[in-house]
Formats: sequence, structure tokens, C-alpha cells
Amino acid sequence: MNWDELKEVASWGQYVHWAKLNVDRWFCADDQTPAESVATSFQFFASMYVAIEGWEQLKLRDAEIERILQENKEGVVLLRRARNAVYHFQKKMYGEKMTEFAYEFGKDSWVIDLYREFVRFLGEYPKKIYPFDERKGHSVIQFYEILGWKPEYE
Repeated sequence: MNWDELKEVASWGQYVHWAKLNVDRWFCADDQTPAESVATSFQFFASMYVAIEGWEQLKLRDAEIERILQENKEGVVLLRRARNAVYHFQKKMYGEKMTEFAYEFGKDSWVIDLYREFVRFLGEYPKKIYPFDERKGHSVIQFYEILGWKPEYE
């Protein structure tokens, strides 16, 4: 096991966690106004783009994640634009293309599938890299402690 790689994956996991916090806010707020719904969805989209950037920079690999990314290249570009719209001042509110993007990507879209696959990958990661011995369980717990949360997945 490479300690630097482990820390890098844990760092990437923080961004997946932030995506989790944003998607939870988006999904759980049934009383949101349309403007609040757009804002929380954009926060989620922005955080997912950062998670995608980290995935690509770290050259992490997973067949299902790679399939989703390959099939949605245009969507990834729109996620980058969502990130820019959230974290860089825009003279126009939302913009037509971003508003369409927010409404087009409902709660059952590919970006949700990608988010779930990121969580699954992160949840499985320590079990794959630690040796199969009596210390494995302790090592997995330590990884989640470094990460600061335990990814729950099905």
C-alpha cells in the first residue's frame, strides 16, 4: 500500500463527502422555492465536477464510473460550467443553458448514478488495498477516520 496514494484518495473522498452533503440538502428540502432548488442543485453539480476532476487527476479506475463518464462527456462539460457559475461571479442570473441543465438533470439522472458510484468506490477502496489479515478491519476503520466519514452504499 502506498501511503501517499491513500492520503490522495482520502482527500478526493472529502470532495465526494461535500457532494453528499449538497445532494442531501437538495433531496431532503421538499419546501424549497424554485430559486432554492436551483441553488442547491447547482451546489451539488459544482461539487460533483470537483470530484470528477480529482478522479481524473488521481487516475483512479473503475469500470462503471468510467462507463458513466464516457457516456456523458457533454454533461461533464456542463458540470464544469455549473461549478464556474457557482464559484465565479456571473453578470446574468443562472443563464439559459444552466437553467435548462438544472431542470433537465432531475434526481434520477446520470450525475446521481455517478455520485452513487463514487460513494461505492470510496466505501470499497480500503477493503481492496489493505492486506487480508487480522489487522484489515482495524485498517479499514482507520481509513474512514482519516476520511472523516464512512461512505454508505448498497
